[in-house]
Amino acid sequence: MNYRGSIQGQVRSKVTDQPIAGALVEVPEFGLRAITDSQGSFTFTDISLMEPVTPTRIMVTMPGFGDWRIEGVRIVADDTLLLTVELQEAPTRLVVPDPSLQRPQPIPLPIEPAIPLDLEAGKPLVSFPATIRVRVTGNAHCDTSAAYTVETVNFMEYVMNVLPNEWPGGWPREAYRAGAMAAKMYAWYWIAQGGKWDDADVYDSTCDQVYIPGVAYSSTNNAILFTWNWLLSRNDSLISIHYLDTSARCNDSGWADCMGQWDTYWHALGNNGYEKLTWDEMLFRYYAGTELDPVIPPPPAGFALRFFGNGFGDIDRVKIPIDPPMPVDVGGDFTLEWWMKARIEDNPSSACASGANEDWINGNMIFDRDVFGAGDNGDYGVSLAGGKIAFGVNNGSESYTICGGTAIADGGWHHVAVTRMLTGEMSVFIDGQIDTQAVGPAEDISYRDGRSSSYPNSDPYLVIGAEKHDAGPEYPSFNGWIDEVRLSSSVRYTTDFSPTESPFTADSETTGLYHFDEGFGNGINDSSGAPGGPSTGQRLYGGLTNGPEWMVSDLFLPFKTFFPFVSN
Repeated sequence: MNYRGSIQGQVRSKVTDQPIAGALVEVPEFGLRAITDSQGSFTFTDISLMEPVTPTRIMVTMPGFGDWRIEGVRIVADDTLLLTVELQEAPTRLVVPDPSLQRPQPIPLPIEPAIPLDLEAGKPLVSFPATIRVRVTGNAHCDTSAAYTVETVNFMEYVMNVLPNEWPGGWPREAYRAGAMAAKMYAWYWIAQGGKWDDADVYDSTCDQVYIPGVAYSSTNNAILFTWNWLLSRNDSLISIHYLDTSARCNDSGWADCMGQWDTYWHALGNNGYEKLTWDEMLFRYYAGTELDPVIPPPPAGFALRFFGNGFGDIDRVKIPIDPPMPVDVGGDFTLEWWMKARIEDNPSSACASGANEDWINGNMIFDRDVFGAGDNGDYGVSLAGGKIAFGVNNGSESYTICGGTAIADGGWHHVAVTRMLTGEMSVFIDGQIDTQAVGPAEDISYRDGRSSSYPNSDPYLVIGAEKHDAGPEYPSFNGWIDEVRLSSSVRYTTDFSPTESPFTADSETTGLYHFDEGFGNGINDSSGAPGGPSTGQRLYGGLTNGPEWMVSDLFLPFKTFFPFVSN
């Protein structure tokens, strides 16, 4: 089998930190050569590999500087090796060992004391450690007698240059995310402790964590950025955590707070007899009694959910129960509104046809409150059909679909509201402007309380992001972002309006309000305060491309304002 990988890098002076143009970069085993541009950058793309993980050597030469050479660095299939090359007068030789999954059996250490955090009730921490002091030996294997220098390193860069040397290449992203948290929190604890060593916080070796400056990967960097906003603590205190190759060796070590690296691999895949877990679930399993708290205050819209259109297996969706009766089960006068962004290439269903039909079910499903078969007392749903909104209603005997005229699958955020009156009037609003209107079936279309169903896992639910019955590829699910969902027992909009540029608020007519600000886990909170509630939902995570993913939301303010280092 033939695999493909990439390398991107920058060459700069270690003394001045300025980019170096005109340097020669060579990867001899692959016959690759490049000259750095004016920014000191170089790129090798579409590198053919015989194995998914291929060690190699890379050399950089430039008149006036010592030669730079790295050996054993891995090119990984479907990933990008990110190199930062620092040239100095003396030659530089780096050796990248295999990721340190086979550490020597550790000598049990005394349990390190927890470090209390100064947390105000209801308020997150506001800063990370800026830097970390590293004893640099240039040897990945622990040797406390080896000569070293102490270097002060940017904390995020340190974690980025640790994770790929502790977790192997080509692993699942949930394993990398769990590893990113473990590497970050191990280092953070020793910084807060004042250092594990007399003059430094950590070693660059298996004495602590293997740190090789300038070596990172897109996959591991993405895992670090995805989890960067989170702090792992227990009882409002930092704790000393560990990881080894397997949980069995963790048990042998005598360390209570220890996670097996191979365990994260199998949990991420749900294979080899392991329960499939997300990164947060792995942390809670192996570091029992811990909790996650935000560190950097998130933007006004907090988090959003990213759906991937997996239309099978009852996954990649949010399910909100509506029977036994819940306030979110609207059916007379109601408004359903939300913010969304999508791309047309990810939602290729064809345009719908307005009229006395159920054509809305053929679009990429955004909200599905359908019932299987005959409509019983009624149902409704919203999809993205041909890049435009389709809204349909059935009252048990009649159906009607209205099709929007405004293309919104353009990769930007849009406010969408659909309204329906008990007397049958239906409307779609896009960014506060009337998009389409018609008169459809009248009467109450809420779910009949106590209704018997042959499909109890789908019928009595409002489903977000998927066709609820997994009826096949002809009924596709939504692929895109959703944030800020509000249901109301009234028609809020009858004319054009200006959508609020802040999170929705609840009032006496709000029956369901979902900010999607949890950021991890599977619980979806209802903030409506509606009597008889809350109408709590559940995230069902999974798929070929796992979803829905928690993403830091760039709704209302530019994303880079709060997270300049994160790409969504």
